[in-house]
Amino acid sequence: MHYIPPAVHVIGSITSKHGFKGTLHIRWDDDDLIPEEGDFLFVLIDQKGVPFRILKMNSTSELVDLEFIDSEEKAKDLLGKAVGLDQSLIPENHLHTALDNFTLEDINSTFKGTITALKEYPGQLMLHVLCENREYLIPYVEEWIRETHIKSRTLIMDLPEGLIDSDHHEYHEN
Repeated sequence: MHYIPPAVHVIGSITSKHGFKGTLHIRWDDDDLIPEEGDFLFVLIDQKGVPFRILKMNSTSELVDLEFIDSEEKAKDLLGKAVGLDQSLIPENHLHTALDNFTLEDINSTFKGTITALKEYPGQLMLHVLCENREYLIPYVEEWIRETHIKSRTLIMDLPEGLIDSDHHEYHEN
């Protein structure tokens, strides 16, 4: 059994290094979700969230020391990378309101649509996604979510084959 990284809810990015001991400067996109010392922060490396424990943060939470990043060289490798939290740790009500008007992209196809609503159906949360004047209903399945970007308002999902074929939408006359 191999490690499957969790879906990452992107909450900021590493903008620069600070000093010579690997301290990183992080720009947070979502002030409500800044982690604390001892939490795991996921750095997106090759589309996968790599967990690093937060050892120390300054009072404004902008300067962060991550476990194993203890030199200028190691810090350099992380510059410009997005950082986030494990999606499953984000309070659900935070996500519901946050996802409206997000762009949903599928990593397996060219599908790209706008999320118009997240609605509760019996046994399943469904995303209502508008793409080229068609509305698609896409199950909100955490395992399918690869990344959530607050700044660019993008949700990147790994949708199963056949889900967004032509027979899974409703036509709307405008």
